[in-house]
Amino acid sequence: MKRRTFLQLGGMTVASAFLAGCQGQNEKLIPYLIPPDEGVTPGKATYYASSCSGCPAGCGILVRVSEGRAKKIEGNPRHPVNRGRLCARGQAALQELYHPDRIQQPLRRSGPRGSGKFQKISWSEALDLLSDTLKELQQEPNTGSLALLTPQLTGSLATLTGVFMRSFGSTHHLAYELLAPDWLRLANRYSFGQPDLPFYDLAETRYLLSFGADFVENHLSPVQYGNAFGRMRQGRDTVRGHFTYIGGRMSLTGASADRWMPAKPGSEGVLALGLARLILAGSLHDKAALSNSGIRPEELLARLRNYDLQRVADATGLAKNSIVEVAREFATTRPSLAMAGESVAFQSNGLEAVRAIQLLNTLVGNLNRPGGVYPASADPSTGALLRKESSFSELLALIASMRAGKIKAALIKGNPVHTVPPVTGFQEALDTVPFIVSFATVLDDTALQAELILPDHAALESWGDVVPLAGSRTMVYGTMQPVVTPLYDTRQFADVLLATASRLGGPLAAALPEESFVEYLKFSQAQRFSSEKEEDLELLWVELLSGGGHFAPDQAPEKHYRWASSAVIADPPTPAFAGEANKFPLHLQVYPSTAFHDGRGAVLPWLQQLPDPMSTVVWGSWIEINPKTASSLGISQGDLVEVTSPRSSLRLPAVVYPGIRPDMVAIPLGQGHHGGGRYAKDRGVNPLTLLSLLNGKEQLAAWNATRVRVTRISKKGDLVSAGHPEGSYRGDLIGI
Repeated sequence: MKRRTFLQLGGMTVASAFLAGCQGQNEKLIPYLIPPDEGVTPGKATYYASSCSGCPAGCGILVRVSEGRAKKIEGNPRHPVNRGRLCARGQAALQELYHPDRIQQPLRRSGPRGSGKFQKISWSEALDLLSDTLKELQQEPNTGSLALLTPQLTGSLATLTGVFMRSFGSTHHLAYELLAPDWLRLANRYSFGQPDLPFYDLAETRYLLSFGADFVENHLSPVQYGNAFGRMRQGRDTVRGHFTYIGGRMSLTGASADRWMPAKPGSEGVLALGLARLILAGSLHDKAALSNSGIRPEELLARLRNYDLQRVADATGLAKNSIVEVAREFATTRPSLAMAGESVAFQSNGLEAVRAIQLLNTLVGNLNRPGGVYPASADPSTGALLRKESSFSELLALIASMRAGKIKAALIKGNPVHTVPPVTGFQEALDTVPFIVSFATVLDDTALQAELILPDHAALESWGDVVPLAGSRTMVYGTMQPVVTPLYDTRQFADVLLATASRLGGPLAAALPEESFVEYLKFSQAQRFSSEKEEDLELLWVELLSGGGHFAPDQAPEKHYRWASSAVIADPPTPAFAGEANKFPLHLQVYPSTAFHDGRGAVLPWLQQLPDPMSTVVWGSWIEINPKTASSLGISQGDLVEVTSPRSSLRLPAVVYPGIRPDMVAIPLGQGHHGGGRYAKDRGVNPLTLLSLLNGKEQLAAWNATRVRVTRISKKGDLVSAGHPEGSYRGDLIGI
């Protein structure tokens, strides 16, 4: 079919009208599948709609392409999640495409693991090697010796990977991410009987109470919630929503609050139940909401009798009058909204604390109401498949299988060698796997361990579909399309799986008969949108690509939250921490970097150069220390310090930061790669190496439950801040 036919079917001039503010009159938004009849016009830009894969939020993007090169990425104004806005990570995805250290063709290891010595081979040789290895595994009595490790996927790729592993006969399919909100799904199942992620209606709320939910930086859907927060503050005449932030470290989100309450680490659940007791005692609760949830106020008040004001103040380290004020404001300012975040969830008592915060929303009638909390949209085709509540426990189970010698081959997309904390024993277990295949774009830490590297396309060279994590109440289906011709001899991960299935034959080939992922994608869309007519499918295909996806009307979904009748309000246990307090006096908090998330953005120089919004540090790692603590330890801004936990130690420069409790220190995630190309390699430290697992709590990801001590080493910390590319430190430029 010619391009003109597609344009006639899709009405592309109309389809691109929404871009009038972004492009000239003659520019058209067209799918790259059909190249322009007239060829490339020098200097003329074309916009392609696609979806960002930089994090699970799934924002919509527009990519400006001129003379065959992608020049700029912007937000898609039609996309309901980000509404034309885009974070720095999304814009920097351009550099993945043109990264000077991209793997340009398949590689086979020629030296010891981790040496970085590989030889170039053809795709035919690579697929033969992969297929022959998997055929040998199929001959074994137990076909479960194959493992597939990926990030948490959605859409057609999630379905394809699931079908591939089931048809092969292996259950070792792990979809894991360090910052995956499994804890929130699990809490929702216990509290509301359904593991859906929530949608917080920030834009319409009048009182926001965040327990460590850093929604401006990384929590769930930061672009969506950052936009909604702006509307909460300034989008309504005569109404400016109030914001209280609870957390031991003042993040960028916390710095935007009207009140900061630096509660002790692990005390947030006690504070939430103490607030609930004050609301009930003052008869400030929503009687109808409690009745609808089957909760009797007098019974609940009796249940919370131990959470008196004095106990809560002692446990949290907060002033009594502040606690009382917040309870009154939260209960009497309607609508109000309470959010739980990662700094709370990744404590030893995180699950109970998150559920206590959910009780606050139930108590004052915040469920299923404007300005409150709703179940977010979900992908019905893959939600039950890979969006799980227990990926960490599954990770530990896979590690045990690898240690026992049960895994003979591992296919890995992503970089778990960097993002899985070493205390889990993942690296040692991976060393026992004889055959490792990496689908990387650069030689990252995981690719360095592989026998075979099958280089993946960059995101801007790839087909796909994306179901956003939690940024909308209604169903959002985003599409991905190539905006340029692939630069190198790479192949998309999904296409490699399909080619392998064809070579292996049998049940795999029967289950995955498509020759390419774009063919599989079209078939998935036909099933998703229930259309069988060829002309309808072609028209649908054009509309999906031209607009960046399918966006359901803004209407309330059928699902709603209701406190489960069997839900028990559990007391948050006393928080446990790895390390004795007399030897390790400081609580360590690791938090996702605004630029790097869990480390995936560290390979891009734009993000390395992006100043941290609170410290202005660039191109490295740092540890944040309260001025009083720093003074007592003889530490000044920029000094090199050693941080020691019960497990290991690291050296990095200090940032004297008043926005953190004196008994806490904090280190951002993302740096400390051993591979990853010239911009990430050997830059900064990986704080995950400091973390411990707590005895008896191995099934919980308690990444903020480790104690450390800090010792000054010298003045030579080599702290690099914005405006100081040489690395020398001048305190007047730090702004602290």
